[in-house]
Formats: sequence, structure tokens, C-alpha cells
Amino acid sequence: MKVAPPMLTILIGTWNRRELLEKALSSILDGTRLALKILVADAGSTDGTVDFLRELAVADERVEAVFEGERKGQAAALNALCQLVTSKYVCWLSDDNQVVGGALDIAVHALEADHKLGMVGLKVRDLRGPFVDAPYIGGISVTGVININQGVLPTALMREVGGFSECFRDYGIDADLTTKILLAGRSVVFTREVSVLHERGWPEAGTTEGAALAGRNARYHRLYALKYRPVLGDSLIWTLRRAVWRAARALWPSRLNLDAARPLAGFVVRDWHNMIVGRFVSPLTEVRRRTTPVYLRQVLPTRMRSASLPADPDEATLRVG
Repeated sequence: MKVAPPMLTILIGTWNRRELLEKALSSILDGTRLALKILVADAGSTDGTVDFLRELAVADERVEAVFEGERKGQAAALNALCQLVTSKYVCWLSDDNQVVGGALDIAVHALEADHKLGMVGLKVRDLRGPFVDAPYIGGISVTGVININQGVLPTALMREVGGFSECFRDYGIDADLTTKILLAGRSVVFTREVSVLHERGWPEAGTTEGAALAGRNARYHRLYALKYRPVLGDSLIWTLRRAVWRAARALWPSRLNLDAARPLAGFVVRDWHNMIVGRFVSPLTEVRRRTTPVYLRQVLPTRMRSASLPADPDEATLRVG
């Protein structure tokens, strides 16, 4: 059947995870109202994914597959797909994600309603692994930026900031993108409700795979700090906010457990954590706007914004720094 020109394009990279990919695509196609396109990059799967994608692309014009045949890293794969995007908005997801609650419609509506908004983060909850008890995930970087793991943003903005930084390859590409959008003078938010269920595959502790994952994560944290700490620096007010929050959590450890599900004054504890420790979030504004479909708005002060974004660190700098 013929479909309307897409308003949103979803980018997904995959390799040998057909069962998870099928769930991901079904959740998007069945749960989204707006006109969309899904671009899937396959890195040489041997588990039937290639045949599945070919058949689906024939049956549904909203799906298009690009068969790369090799694993070149998530950043490079997504950047290549982004060159094919013709829609106003673009979103990146993982093949182990399931979109729920009409989240993509909510995100695009928020972007259409507020042209100062640069990206809507899709709130993610893990279904497996060490964070399964958390109401949602999203770490806070060494600069105080709350990381958006999966998001929707204008395609023109994605291209303006240079897409995903390929020096990060797979880990840290989302934290880097979030920070670049803030530096470009645009705000970022999260959906208030959980939007993505994540069937993350975690290696067991003490295994070779676990050690490799820890090494990749350590590398990306170092890259991120080298790139953004000189630009964003530190803040006395932010330091005081963190100190007060640490003291409060020490006094009431069970009540202020980050994984606690019981609301506290209308927000779960992890929300309060992000409002206080998230350097560029205004707690007062969040309390005043507690019923909006998007929240945890991050905005950089004007003096921190930059027309030219910092360059990626090279490997020599990473070894010496």
C-alpha cells in the first residue's frame, strides 16, 4: 500500500537479533499514528534477519533495509542512515527497544509545539540487567548533563551538530549528542511517562564480555570528559546542590532510594535526583509544570552556548590525558 510522506524517520542498527528486532519494529508500526519511515542497517546478520527485513520491506513501504554486511560501529551506521532521511524529524532506537504509549507521537507533538526545543528524550526502562528495579534510566555526566539514551529531534538540527561522533563508536554517542544540542542553544526534555522498554543484554560480572564492556564504558567516559569538561567547567551552585542532596540521602536512605517507586511530593525519587543533580534543570520550573507530557527540561545559560562545537579528542590525547 502507498503511504503518506513521513513526518518522522526512525534509525535502527542491528546484527543477529532477529527476535528482538521483530518486537521493536512491531511496537513502532502498530503503536504510532503519524506518518513514519523506519530505516534499518543490518551489519551482516546470519540468523534470518536479512530475509525477515527483505520480506517486511516488500509488505510494508514504511520499512527500508540497508545491508551493510559488516560491523562498523553504531555511530557510523546511524550517520550513514541519516543521510537517507527526508523527513522533518529523526529518531534513533536500538533493536532491543519496544516503544510504548504512543511515545513517538508525543515527542513529535512536543517538538512541533515548541521550536526552541531541540530534542525529546524517550524515557527508557530496562527489563533486564542491573537497573531493572529503576523506574527509568539516564545517567548524569561529569558535566551535569542528563543523558538521553534514545531521542527524537529535527533532522536539520541532527545534521547541524554533525550527527553522532564516531570517535565514541558505540558507547557514549548519545551523551555526546545530548551535550552538542545543548551547546547549540536548544533545550532537551524527557517524556514524562516511560516510552521505551529495553531488553538490554547484560554480560555476567567477572566474564570476558563483562570486562570488555567495562573497558568500553571507561573509554567513553574519558573521551566525554576530555571533550566537554574544558567547555562546561564547574559551578559552585551545582556543587552545593549535590552536597545538599547527598546529605539528605544519607539521612533518609530508604525514603530517598533512587529506585523507590512511591512518589514524593508528586515525583519519584529519581526525578528529584535528576532535578537537583542535573546541573541544567530548574527544580522550581519542574514543580510548577508537573502535569506536562514532557519534563526535566535542560537549558544551558547563554554564556555557555557556542556556535562552534568542540572537536573530538584523538587517540593520542586520550592516551596522554
